[in-house]
Amino acid sequence: MTQLQQLVARALQRRLAWPELTNGRTDAYRVFDGLGDGVDGLFIDTFAGHWVVQTKGGTFPQDLLQSGHCGWKSLWWKQLEQQDKVSPQFMAGQREDEILMLENGLHFHIDFQAGYSQGIFLDQRYQRERIRSSLRAGDRMLNLFAYTCAFSVAGAAAGAQTDSIDLSRPYLDWGKRNFTINNLTPEGHFFCRGDSFDWLRRLANKGNQYQLVVLDPPTFSRNQEGKLWRVEKDYPALVAAAMKVTAPGGQVLCCTNHHGVSLPSFRTMLRTGAVQAGRSIQDLSLGSQPADFTGDSYLKVVWLRV
Repeated sequence: MTQLQQLVARALQRRLAWPELTNGRTDAYRVFDGLGDGVDGLFIDTFAGHWVVQTKGGTFPQDLLQSGHCGWKSLWWKQLEQQDKVSPQFMAGQREDEILMLENGLHFHIDFQAGYSQGIFLDQRYQRERIRSSLRAGDRMLNLFAYTCAFSVAGAAAGAQTDSIDLSRPYLDWGKRNFTINNLTPEGHFFCRGDSFDWLRRLANKGNQYQLVVLDPPTFSRNQEGKLWRVEKDYPALVAAAMKVTAPGGQVLCCTNHHGVSLPSFRTMLRTGAVQAGRSIQDLSLGSQPADFTGDSYLKVVWLRV
């Protein structure tokens, strides 16, 4: 084996020694995480044996084409930091554009041709499991910037009634499919297309209250009116609006993967939002990246009890 093949094989072997990835309940995780596993700029995610190889350079690591001993079913290539955010390129193996993956016993649709992201963010696995273990039947959960509603699936699996908000109707429809494949009936849950701030105002005006509000926004985006959202500028206002619909004793899950925002700065933003909302934070606890993300600790996760 070449040096790269050896590094990838060792990284995979380490992960396959962890019970959480070998108990038959999870088949999607990070196989190789850049410098954390020995190679800067190389990241590999597996989705039920189908590998997405992500590189910061413009060259695919050809050594991986001969590393079938690692057990991949197919290889796909995503070039990071390129201007055009396009779907991964198929490189080798058994081509299946759409598959089902498993995470902590829940299934999710993955689409390799759906664009830059394949349908779920693997670095939030621990948060989804915590949602599932902390909510109870009859609780209400609000999932903002919901994407394909993976957080909502976790909440619904716990028996909670979920409201999912996203600007994209196709992503919300994808979320409904995620509900269905887990034998969760989409009816009785709400999938609302639109701007999260607008919906927060509407929900507050109607007196809605939730036991959990999930905030996992993009680093920056534009809404339908062209208004720009930036984490470093707008997160406190988002937290303040979210707390207005959080029930007393409820929680707000706050996340960002913005490399330019440190954890202390992020926590300051959250406290600022609480002050703006006139709410007190009774408890402050931190979430984390899964253990298979061995490199840069870019993900900031804070659970607020209000």
